[in-house]
Amino acid sequence: MPGVVLPGIDGHGHRLQKDWNKESASHLGRAAMSIRRSDQERTFSMQGISKAVRVTNDTDYRVERALKSKVAETAKLKDIIEDSIEGTNAEISKMNALKKYLAQQRDFHERHLGHSLERREQRSQRPPRELVHDVPYRELKKQTGLLQNTDRRFIDKIIQVEDSVGELKKFRHQLAKDLDDKRAALTVDKTCIDMVAGDVKIQEMENHCTTGLPYGWKKETMHVVEDAEVARRQAEKLRKICFRAAQKHSELARDQHDALQASFVVRMKSILRVKEKLEEQLTQVEDEIEKAQKVKSKLKEAISEKVSPLSLARSRYALRLKRPHREAIHDKVEHALLLQVNELQALVQDLENKEHQVKEHLAGLDRTRSELMRNIHDKDKNLKLEHTCYGLAPSRPATGKTLNTDALSLRPATASTLGGFTIRTSGSQPTLRSLRSSHDEHQRRPIPSKLNRSTG
Repeated sequence: MPGVVLPGIDGHGHRLQKDWNKESASHLGRAAMSIRRSDQERTFSMQGISKAVRVTNDTDYRVERALKSKVAETAKLKDIIEDSIEGTNAEISKMNALKKYLAQQRDFHERHLGHSLERREQRSQRPPRELVHDVPYRELKKQTGLLQNTDRRFIDKIIQVEDSVGELKKFRHQLAKDLDDKRAALTVDKTCIDMVAGDVKIQEMENHCTTGLPYGWKKETMHVVEDAEVARRQAEKLRKICFRAAQKHSELARDQHDALQASFVVRMKSILRVKEKLEEQLTQVEDEIEKAQKVKSKLKEAISEKVSPLSLARSRYALRLKRPHREAIHDKVEHALLLQVNELQALVQDLENKEHQVKEHLAGLDRTRSELMRNIHDKDKNLKLEHTCYGLAPSRPATGKTLNTDALSLRPATASTLGGFTIRTSGSQPTLRSLRSSHDEHQRRPIPSKLNRSTG
């Protein structure tokens, strides 16, 4: 090689064999060492590459498995939240239907209360003679108190339903926010699963990552779900309580309505019966007045017939008193005339006394007849008022619509029969003729014991 200067050995550039051998051996050793080191480096590099591939595959597997597990868990929680929201919406719908039903029932009972107050006002216009605390008066008073108490209870139940709906909506809002977060998390995790190495979105997503404990994350979601479930159970319990209370109030109002209507029927029949007796008594009094008038006429005729003989006897007696003093003796004629005058005068006086007694009796009969006529007039007015009050009755409670506990569906009901009278929702009124015709039959048919029980 140019530029290489070998040491001289003999002055001509030759070296010793051993130096040449040694140099070659040294070069071979260094080359072999370099080859071995290179082989070792290559081996170590391959091992590093294999380890890196293995570690990468293991971490990818663990990450993918964790992502899939998290996606499955999040999806399960999402389904739980969706079921909870669906159940909450269904319960809110039922509670709203219950609220509407309670409002309808309250309006219905308010109308009944207005009718009850109107009927009490109508009955207060009865004649003073007829203002008594009879059975309709007590039943109307009882019905008014019952309806007022029912109205207060319906207001309390509606407030409770509104509070329950508000609580359910609050939990629904929390669940909806959690559901949105779960859906967003599912989208992120599925995007992470679909990503490949070198995707530039990784850095962007890393900025949005939040830290938190997995147990607390799941516990918070399940806590809201459990609270919503408790609220739904309480709402369902409240629905049943409200429905039973509404049914109970409707039943009490219906029984009170039937008892009141029955009392009006009995009262009208009682008034009609008394009126008929008064009319019979009035007929008898008028007959007695007619007889007394005839007796009075006969007495007058008898007195008229005795006036002429009495006048004649008095005239004769007065004329005979004008006889001369010598002839003025108390003879048989004078004695007979005096006796005739006294007898006729006593007879006329007795007839006049009897006539006066008859007149007094006629005056008493006239007063009795006037009193009976006024009483009958009051009975007529009272009967018309009672008939009007009976006709003012609203439709029978709980006969229009009733609520089904499960489906909250409304179904029509039928008319009912009370004591032989059909009470329909249209409010049919019994006529006075029908009251008269069925009076005896109704007296033999007692009011059902169900109507006599206390309404609380």
